[in-house]
Amino acid sequence: MKATLFALLAVLVAAPLSAQQVGYPPAASPFTDLEYKQEITPFGGWVTARSDAANILPQSASLVGLRYQVFIGGPVSFDASFSRMASVRNVIDPTQIATKRLLGTADAAVYGVDVGIALGLTGRKSWHRLVPEIRAGGGIVSSEAKDDVSGYTFGTPFALTFGGGLKFVSRGRLQIRADAGERLYKQKYPDSFFQPASDNSTVLTTESRSFWTNQTLLTVGVSVLFNR
Repeated sequence: MKATLFALLAVLVAAPLSAQQVGYPPAASPFTDLEYKQEITPFGGWVTARSDAANILPQSASLVGLRYQVFIGGPVSFDASFSRMASVRNVIDPTQIATKRLLGTADAAVYGVDVGIALGLTGRKSWHRLVPEIRAGGGIVSSEAKDDVSGYTFGTPFALTFGGGLKFVSRGRLQIRADAGERLYKQKYPDSFFQPASDNSTVLTTESRSFWTNQTLLTVGVSVLFNR
């Protein structure tokens, strides 16, 4: 997954950075103490959604949101975010024959609330104003998407989240950050997807009714820093 590769790259970059911290006179050190303990970040980006067997889940779309982060000790911080994904999805009628089953598309905005722990890989310092971090947690995703004909409903499932990010800290109260993350959650197909229509075709055959799916989130935002 993209987020896993992103996090591993951040670890590989941070390892030699920590080794280089020893031996620099303070005035020449590439490391700078992080002055502020809290940050709030409006962000935007793109979500790549995994395709499902029936092709009815919310599709890849743009994303906007707000992230809050506060340091709670050493390099560890508490991280929380709220996001809205402006997605659409295919609507099908499983009682129709295969060639007439697709009814079109419908709006399927997906809202996400995530909380977790972030670890700054350069501690409470930046390296040349850069701060790589990794992050993991959980939350919920929710959508009003539902089909009265088929019985499908998205609902509000629990989600697991993980990923990493890279911050560029200015000399003032602003910061630019880029993040990559994975969101994993479960969905369930209705029984109607496995029942034959008049042409004896079905939407699905041997696929599982309940399954895990994932979304990859790539975002960029500008943070306001506060509370020294």
